[in-house]
Amino acid sequence: MRFYRRAKFRAGCGLTAVFGVGFLCGAVAFFVFLIRIIPLSEGWKDEESKEFVTRHLARQLDLTDTQIEQIKPIVHETLNQRYQARQVYVKSDIELTGASLERILPLLTEVQKEKAKTVFDNWKRGRERFTRMSEAAPPEGNSEVTQ
Repeated sequence: MRFYRRAKFRAGCGLTAVFGVGFLCGAVAFFVFLIRIIPLSEGWKDEESKEFVTRHLARQLDLTDTQIEQIKPIVHETLNQRYQARQVYVKSDIELTGASLERILPLLTEVQKEKAKTVFDNWKRGRERFTRMSEAAPPEGNSEVTQ
């Protein structure tokens, strides 16, 4: 009977350890994905992002070195245009949401007004990262974005 309990305990510990290690590995992979891979794949932060997208396309399409050199300027120009279009959208989204907030504020109590302003400011700060990046390092290439 004693051996049975010990075996059961060891099996439970082993099962817990396996699931614990799996959970830890998944959490680390998810963190790396969120912090490193997504910003690079978005393709508008800097030259490193543009090179990441170019390498990704080259791997997916099995491109030759000659083909990579031919598509590289096209990919970079497209990413610049994509960044600029996103910037225009984000600015107008912030303005539209701010205007809506101004219409809502008179209907709220003072406590609700303060909370609404805080929520809006936090939301706005998260969106402004797309407008600040271009001021620090403007994208190269075609600056005209067709709408």
